[in-house]
Amino acid sequence: MTTQSRYISRDGEVICDRFSEGAYIFQNVHTFGGEARHAAAHIALLCTAARRLFGIEVHISADELRRRIARLAEACRMPSRVSVRAIVRLYPSGVMEIACDEPSIYAGYVLRSLHPDALFVHMAPPLPSLPTSAAEHTRLMADALARTRGAHTAIMTDGEGYAVSESAQPLFTVSGYTVTTPPAAAAEESVERRLVREAALGTDLVFTERRITIGDLAAADEIFTADHRGITSVARIGGKHYMSIIAERIAARLEKATF
Repeated sequence: MTTQSRYISRDGEVICDRFSEGAYIFQNVHTFGGEARHAAAHIALLCTAARRLFGIEVHISADELRRRIARLAEACRMPSRVSVRAIVRLYPSGVMEIACDEPSIYAGYVLRSLHPDALFVHMAPPLPSLPTSAAEHTRLMADALARTRGAHTAIMTDGEGYAVSESAQPLFTVSGYTVTTPPAAAAEESVERRLVREAALGTDLVFTERRITIGDLAAADEIFTADHRGITSVARIGGKHYMSIIAERIAARLEKATF
């Protein structure tokens, strides 16, 4: 859930306002001390999505995105010793807005202390590989349904019974030393997914890509997702309990991932 700051950046100007209404594409940028991480990769994803969905080009550099976020963080008086999410939205008009979320309790990428219970929700956003407002709102609805049924979060499944891996919250399973996630086109691979893939390199872990079934999830040793905060390891689905040993190893390496 977003708790938006008092100020936003609209096309580089810091003003006292709220996000605009309407459809958008977005990126959740991890910042620490007002500095945006992986800005170039975030801009590349926005460019890909804007071109494909809105038919527009994004003319902003990674350095400019960093500057806009830094100015906004300063205006919002964000603390320098913990992480803060900068929410970047791009609208079909080409307008870019940025807001800061509430400060995190963490400093940098971590394995979150919350290990939620999950359940399956038969619901899939359109174009799940792209960071759209539709995907974001579908996730909110799926999690709301999960909470009404006694769980904390949802694992969404599509019409063919495969698990949905979202751009902003990719899904991973662990069986032994093999980490598996659904395939993604190179131009659409999210920062969060790439962080996990990079973190697995140079270790004894095997990183594989294939579609994940409900049966795969039931047989897995671990299930986790990645987002702007780091790694969230699922504790239980129904009567099946999951470990977080490999998830913890991955989380410890996220800070070292560079691209």
